Amino acid sequence: MIVLKNASGKWQEVTLDGKTERIREFRLLKRRRENEHYLAVIFENESYLIVDRQGQSIEVITAVDGYSKSIATSITWQETSIDAATSDDEMIDTFLTKWAQQQSTTHLVDCWVGLPEQRFLTYKKWRTPSGYLCGTYAAAVLLAYYQDYCVSDLIPSDIRQKDSRDAKELIQKLRHTIQPLGFPTIPIQVSSGISAFFKTQQEPIYARSTVVGSWQRATKRIRQGKPVMIGILKLLGSTYGNHWVTAYAYYESASGERYYKVHDNWGNTNKVIPAKWANGTVSLP
Repeated sequence: MIVLKNASGKWQEVTLDGKTERIREFRLLKRRRENEHYLAVIFENESYLIVDRQGQSIEVITAVDGYSKSIATSITWQETSIDAATSDDEMIDTFLTKWAQQQSTTHLVDCWVGLPEQRFLTYKKWRTPSGYLCGTYAAAVLLAYYQDYCVSDLIPSDIRQKDSRDAKELIQKLRHTIQPLGFPTIPIQVSSGISAFFKTQQEPIYARSTVVGSWQRATKRIRQGKPVMIGILKLLGSTYGNHWVTAYAYYESASGERYYKVHDNWGNTNKVIPAKWANGTVSLP
């Protein structure tokens, strides 16, 4: 449910899917190579929401400290301004009026919710070679993202440096604990292997897995600003066959269709796949 209300001074609060976020500021955006304006609603932790001229929420970025760097490096969005400051204020007021008039729903629909896709470009070349090592490679993306954006000392620097595009040592270590024989994996094997990797580093961190479905666990983690590994199955329609991917955004249409945006460890960092392909997840706390 989206509920917009006034607070003291310039501050406002918004409730998204039952969670109240305090608003820090508003900015005007436009898509690159287009002239249409959009509103960025930036929250105190720099997660943010983008609203179109009709007041429809079209994208929610759940990452803490997400706005400044995401917009600066975005291949889709750029900040803009009308000629005069008063015109900016008037346009922002128009956006807010339209937004507040939108019919409330039980959850965000027709809107991408998740992490900035450009963050996953760092891992673009982390491609699964021939064989069944997708569980290891998807796990490497999951751990690297946590190191880069959540817990900087999660991985020892002699295994991987923060923000590094080199995953060779990390992948070798994870393969040893997840897939020592190179066989295909199920969720409990991947989560146990990740936990075993952390045990070798004397870290009391335990991965978690689910074996049925994916939507509840995946959307919960993504709303927390965290990616999640998802197992997809040929039996459920996956054109990858049986495979592991790392999901970082989700979408649900008003008609009930559901999708994930994923790093597929085949060279694609923003692949959109149907959620119905998925069965099983692996995540970190």
